[in-house]
Amino acid sequence: MGINRSAVKVFLYEGQRRGLLGRLLTLGRQDVYITAEELRATMAEFGKRPVQEIAHSLSKKTSFAKSDFISDEYLFSALGFSECKALDASSYEDADYVFDLNRIDTPEALVDRWDTIFDGGTIEHVFHLPNALSNIFRLLRIGGRVVHIAPSSNHIDHGFYMFSPTFFWDYYNANNYEINVCQVFRYTQDLYAGAWQVCDYVPGSLTRVSMGKLDDALYGVILIATKTPNSTFDVIPQQGLYAENLWKSKSTNVADALDPDFSGKGLGLKTKYFL
Repeated sequence: MGINRSAVKVFLYEGQRRGLLGRLLTLGRQDVYITAEELRATMAEFGKRPVQEIAHSLSKKTSFAKSDFISDEYLFSALGFSECKALDASSYEDADYVFDLNRIDTPEALVDRWDTIFDGGTIEHVFHLPNALSNIFRLLRIGGRVVHIAPSSNHIDHGFYMFSPTFFWDYYNANNYEINVCQVFRYTQDLYAGAWQVCDYVPGSLTRVSMGKLDDALYGVILIATKTPNSTFDVIPQQGLYAENLWKSKSTNVADALDPDFSGKGLGLKTKYFL
């Protein structure tokens, strides 16, 4: 999906919650659709300045550099990470580490190494999702966090999968991660300039729009979860919809998430903010 101004704000909000430090691994080499000037202006909205501005700030892709778009290394260094590396299934986009997430033999040198793992629209292209999630578990250190920004409704044939938020919520909950953020966002085909409409998600809050009641916009999921000492990777979740007794203990504020003026189209949740 790449990183636009709205995706940068996901990190800036997360930085307000916890800070952006340490080693970051991106799943796939991330395209960035923002200039250095736009980055500084966006960070200023949060009262922040770039932590460090490394040399060779422009994207390695010629077409991107012509638009003054910055590299992923520059972006994440400016946000505060001390190290930014990319892992991909091939070396085509100059990944730092070549490894197919479909595999189970996670490179030993990368295990328990990363403070943050960023999936910016990658695992939908990985056929064996359980293996991808187990790799994330092994790569992430205890106390580290995984950040997913993944496609949901109206991304037909973009990848193998379109994700409902229940996929991430139920998996990370079942495997004893701490779920820090779970949100749904709505955006238009103006992929790189339009603002995202972001709504908090709690289990059960999308039930009434789950069968054909969204509009023709594109939707995505934001999930941030922290690996705890008790986290696992191999617990197979039951979808919360079919284990309602478990959901009730996790979703006491479902009514608060619903838009009382919902008319049958669109998201149906209260907008928290626009990114």
